[in-house]
Amino acid sequence: MRFRLPALVCGALLVLGYARTAPGTLHTAPWGYRNWSFSALAYSDILALHEDRGGGQNAFPYFHDKIEYPVLMGLGIWWPSVLAPNRLGYFALTYALLSLCALGVLFLLCAMPGTQPWAWAASPALLVYVPLNWDSFGLLPLMLGIYLWSRGRTRWATLALGVAVWTKFFPVLVLSVLVLLALRKSVRTALEMVALFLAVSLAVNLPFALPEISRQNWAWFFEYNRSRDIEPSLYLLFGANARTFAPMANLISASISLAAAALIAAVELRTRRLDPLRVSCALVCVFFAANKVFSPQYWLWVVALLALAGAPGFLAAATGCMALADFIVSFSFLHLQQSRGGALTSWFNVEIFLPMVALRYAFLIGCALWAAAHSLPGPLEQSHSSQQSQPAV
Repeated sequence: MRFRLPALVCGALLVLGYARTAPGTLHTAPWGYRNWSFSALAYSDILALHEDRGGGQNAFPYFHDKIEYPVLMGLGIWWPSVLAPNRLGYFALTYALLSLCALGVLFLLCAMPGTQPWAWAASPALLVYVPLNWDSFGLLPLMLGIYLWSRGRTRWATLALGVAVWTKFFPVLVLSVLVLLALRKSVRTALEMVALFLAVSLAVNLPFALPEISRQNWAWFFEYNRSRDIEPSLYLLFGANARTFAPMANLISASISLAAAALIAAVELRTRRLDPLRVSCALVCVFFAANKVFSPQYWLWVVALLALAGAPGFLAAATGCMALADFIVSFSFLHLQQSRGGALTSWFNVEIFLPMVALRYAFLIGCALWAAAHSLPGPLEQSHSSQQSQPAV
């Protein structure tokens, strides 16, 4: 029952997500699709980038195509196009796989004590963000790694987390937390996790990083994220130039994230009591708040981590509503920009969009503060936290 009823609700949201996004397959011209999808609030990178990259030509990632994602995400984007090269087939197959990943995340949440599966299953974020991008491909191995770690299967957990990292990269933050907590057992266990992760990293990346024909395209993920302009974030709210301030934003983001990680390490080494799920949630939310880019689908990660951390219902519900509102406002603004609304666009930017961006970051910081404040259990939570944070060996 813990899985079946939430799965029905989750499945219904996923079906609705497909129904509202799939009509975009009828629009074959790239800008024609964007015009329709922005106005219908049904945009999907899965359709837009499929068309931008030549549709069903099946260019092999990195050898024949430059992709701004890590290797495993690049392969995940590519291989459905081999089986279903046309727009409708590609989107249907990709969405089916992403939906299975979302249900897999729910199943793993239900399998772990202390989580809040309904925070994921009933979140309106599923409706708009699962069809938006391929992030669910990274969420499933992250959740699998945490589940395996909670069951004491540290090696398999590290392998799964390695897959998550080279699908979306920032799960490395969660891996770093689990490596830190492995020191409770022994330094050898922590070093073994690091060694296994490095082995996975080499196995995944070397086939693309070594050949001269693919090396530059493989490195584009790192170069793109280094040089990428600032997108609507805290930096722009403070008046930073989107292009010239980008290097400084990279430095600030890295410094804040490393400082947060160092603080977590200091508290853990002193207390040995940190809840790994809540502290992981806090660290990822800090990274999202400090980063120069917040892609809309990152809300999926926030919702999943809150569910994993056992967030109270009011916080989970508020975050789901915030995620939906952020989607509506962001893509309404894109629609106005695309339709050249002039004075209306300027008004919407000042009165609606920028306040929504500010509210987004208030929520992210609030989620981080909640998770951090509850990462050290009180006396009544001590036994539960000990069960959850100490893997059986």
